[in-house]
Amino acid sequence: MNILIFGATGSIGIQSINVVRKLGHKIVGCSFHSNISQMQKIIKSLKYDIDVFSSKVTALNTVKTIDQLFEKTKPDLVINAISGFAGLEITLKTILNKIDLALANKESYVLAGWKIKEIAKAQGVNIFPIDSEHCAIYDLMKNKRINKLLLTASGGPFYNKEIHELNNVSFYEAKNHPNWKMGYKISIDSATLMNKCFEMIEAYYMFNIKNIEAIYHPQSIVHSMIEFSDNSVHAQMSIADMKLAIELAISKFKSKVPIIEKLSFEKLNLSFDYIDENKWLPIKWAKYIIKNDDRVLPVIINAANDAAIELFKNKKIKFNQIIPIISLAINDFSNQKINNIKDIFILNSIIKQYILSKF
Repeated sequence: MNILIFGATGSIGIQSINVVRKLGHKIVGCSFHSNISQMQKIIKSLKYDIDVFSSKVTALNTVKTIDQLFEKTKPDLVINAISGFAGLEITLKTILNKIDLALANKESYVLAGWKIKEIAKAQGVNIFPIDSEHCAIYDLMKNKRINKLLLTASGGPFYNKEIHELNNVSFYEAKNHPNWKMGYKISIDSATLMNKCFEMIEAYYMFNIKNIEAIYHPQSIVHSMIEFSDNSVHAQMSIADMKLAIELAISKFKSKVPIIEKLSFEKLNLSFDYIDENKWLPIKWAKYIIKNDDRVLPVIINAANDAAIELFKNKKIKFNQIIPIISLAINDFSNQKINNIKDIFILNSIIKQYILSKF
């Protein structure tokens, strides 16, 4: 199988390359943002020619545009490992090119899940999740009536701290996730539980189920659970390693090889608890969006969150200002309308500029 990887130099991209090679598939092309030294290492390690594209640095480019990258590589599967808003464009282009998609970019579903489902069905495209929670649910699906999806949340590094204790949290502390090695953006989203908010919205669009609960599970061993109508609950368990989700997505959930280490049950302790939505507002926002099929609020919270994280990274705000800034954007922009994809791009730009100009 020929595979095209977007976001090749990021954490998921690098792991995807390793998994693709182990499974015996061929990487025909890669995109990257600006880490040219990492891209050079990837090219050297593959030992065969691939097509490369970056809009930021062009020294390694073999094509001039993303569209040319699609045309030249003719992939059987696209891995979208781009983080943030930029991944939406790749998701849409992949579907419109009628290519199956392994999706790690949760923002695509958060921002435009209603449209992605529509055009994927029309184009006959399969979308396979690269996310430990959604991968688990996809893998657990049975011919039984599903009552509820249970997405586990590690809680990040600050879950058990009071809000006032987070006044002087540093950027380094916020991106230091206790269980997963990830990029700074998703790590900070985990610390605020915005990541779990996004995953709940993504699960709603991906599986067409509204009854979704986030469950606190600090060990990150159970990745998600399904509660069935007979009150039985099925869970998927493994060590905290994204290579499993990548492998399952690439193999389209048809073949499984031992891509990660075995889970040891020796001294294994698992704990769970419900999340206080009054303390962790992103969970409340997610439930409201799902219940009301709201198209505007996901765009607002995603754009404001992106801007707030940028401000935090540049030491212009404190960590515990991120959620209040998002709340501010919700108050100021909730009367907007989203009718099409163009509206999403316009509103995203307006909100980011608005937040960045205020702080």
